[in-house]
Formats: sequence, structure tokens, C-alpha cells
Amino acid sequence: MNRKSKAASLFLAIAMIFGLTAGTASAASPIRIVIDGNEIKSDVAPVIENGRTLVPLRVISEALGAEVEWAQSTRQATIKTAAYTVVFTLDSARYTVNGAAKTLEVPAKTINDRTMIPIRAFAESIGAEVDYSNNTAYINYFTTISGSVKVSGSTTVQPIMEAAARKLESMNSGKLSITVAGGGSGAGMNDTKSGANNIGMSSSSISADDATVVTPYVIAKDAIAIIVHPTNPVISLSKEEIMQIFTGEIKNWNEVGGNNAPILIHTRETGSGTLASLEDLLLNKEKVVERATPYASAGLLKNAVAGDPNGIGFDSIGFVDSTVKALRLENIPPSSTTVNSGLYQASRSLYVFTKGAPGAAEAKIIDYLRSAECQKEIVVKEGYVALGI
Repeated sequence: MNRKSKAASLFLAIAMIFGLTAGTASAASPIRIVIDGNEIKSDVAPVIENGRTLVPLRVISEALGAEVEWAQSTRQATIKTAAYTVVFTLDSARYTVNGAAKTLEVPAKTINDRTMIPIRAFAESIGAEVDYSNNTAYINYFTTISGSVKVSGSTTVQPIMEAAARKLESMNSGKLSITVAGGGSGAGMNDTKSGANNIGMSSSSISADDATVVTPYVIAKDAIAIIVHPTNPVISLSKEEIMQIFTGEIKNWNEVGGNNAPILIHTRETGSGTLASLEDLLLNKEKVVERATPYASAGLLKNAVAGDPNGIGFDSIGFVDSTVKALRLENIPPSSTTVNSGLYQASRSLYVFTKGAPGAAEAKIIDYLRSAECQKEIVVKEGYVALGI
């Protein structure tokens, strides 16, 4: 072999070595999951088996706003979005989407104590778009919403919905329009039943009768704070004292350790979900005294108390700011910690609902409201309590 042939052979061998090394490195590169442009992080990395990408169940479900239920007896994971129910059985090629049986090429399984599911099968089952390239799974879900959606109802839920609407409109520029109006929980329910909106909002629980017409979804947790003027010396009230004040039995602040001054009660209008929650949770279902001054929104009620040194009212903790003082209830402050622990006695859920099953756009909007991103970036920042999804 001449010198040129030896050199060519050596070059080819080196190239093959480097090519093999590069191929091995590529195969060992971490697998990335990107949902609507944002990379999703997990303590257990996705893996590829037989050309299919498996991802941690809870991480992907929380990112897409889905609920997860695990049944140990059947080894089944049930994932529920607003429009779909997907059931995977560990180590089984069979899974179901809204009850319809389908087949997997690679079954769900446990890896490093985490339930791992095939990402393409799940994402496409709920209507997401999936693409895969360069060790990255790209999922488009909340960026695939189009149409015109009307939302109305609770002024307590309204700040969450408005912030979510603006975010979703920016993610679907030119394709999606969401209008949000208040009016109170009762108005939202009436609008949904009559077809005047696509999504209703409520800050009180959905009655059994209403649940036969609408489909409710919990989108956040909240607490009803008893609020007074910041100069009021009272710090805490018992549940009994709150009931006696709002039903008119206690009329002077000196009866509960305050100044010698009349108690002026500020309340919400008839049909308010926050008013209904107050009566259910703190007044033993009795009505607020008729001499109380009513207001048509959470913001108006808060402003009234902020301007009245002898006033008292109630509002969502999402509306409490430095202009009012939130009293302790049985010496427990209203906060995300006391709501989640169950210590605060005036805690509640916040809802959205649709007439019957939601349409495609409405379902994805509801899923976004329940997603990890919305819970962290909107629900918490607006002052409410995030879901434990």
C-alpha cells in the first residue's frame, strides 16, 4: 500500500471513529419536551423505547391542565381533561379514550418509581399537535385554539379569567377572541343556561339542579376574608361574632373589643356567589341583615370598606390589599397556607362551567385555567390559592 493509500485509510478510520462517537452522543442526548414553546422540566427524564417517547405522567398532565387518578388495584392511570378521559394500564398495550379502546406500540410502565406514558398517544388523544425532531418532542395544545368565546359571571373569578384570556389571545394571535364580563355568579349561570355565553363563572358551589344543565370545573381555591378599615383595632372575630354582626344582632364595635361606634355593614348584591358562600360558610345559611348596603362587584365592596372607618364587609382574598384589613377568623388568618391546611373555616372553590359538554375551544381554555402555568403565573399572582394538581 503506497503512502497516499495509507493516509486515506487512516483518514477513513478516524472519520468512522468520530462518526460512531457522534452517533453515540446523539443517542445519549437528553430528550426534551416542549409544550407551546416552553420546555417542561422533570426529576425523571423522558426515555425512548422502540422509537416511542415515554414521559412522566404527572408532569405532562399538570402542564396540560389534566387531572390524574391512580387505581392501585387495577394499575390504571386515568387522565381527565375538560373534553377527554384517557385511561392507561401499566404494561398493557390497550388504552381507552372516552371509553373507546385503542392500541399502543409501547405500553405505559414504571421507571424510577414514576409512571411513564407514551407522549404521542396521549397528546394526540386529547387533540394536541405533536412533532418530534432532534431529540425534542414538540407539543402544541394551547396555541391551537381558535374562535370567539364569551365568558360572564362571578366578579371574584373575573380577574383570573381576564388574565388567562389575554394570555391565550397572545398565544393565538388573530385566531382567538375572548370577551369577559362580570355580573355575578347568578348572572353567569343564567347566561350559560340561556346560551348567552360559552363559559360561566361562579364563586359559589354549583347546586344539584344546576349541575343537571351545566358541567362545572374547579379552577382555583379561595377564602372569604372579613374585611374592615385599616384603622379598626379589632384583629380577630369568632364565627359566632361574625354571624351576629352580619345578621344584625351585634350593632356596636365595642361589643367585640373595638371602638364605641356603630357597625356599618357592606354586602354583595342578591345573586352574588360570594354572598351565598358567606351565608353558607359563616352565617349558618341565615341572611345578611336588610340594612346592609349592597354592591354589585367585589371591587366596589372593597372600596366601600376602605373608605369607611366603621365599616365591615367580606371579599375574596384575591381582592384584599393594603386599603383594607382582613380579620382573623377564630384567630386564623385567611391565606393560601390556612386554606390548603383546612384551618380557615371560610374556604371555597372557584368554578367555570359550560352548558353540557364544552366545545373544542372552551375545553382548551378550561384546561389552560387548570394548567400548572396558569396556576402559578395567574392564579397565585392574582392573590388566589392554586389547585394542588
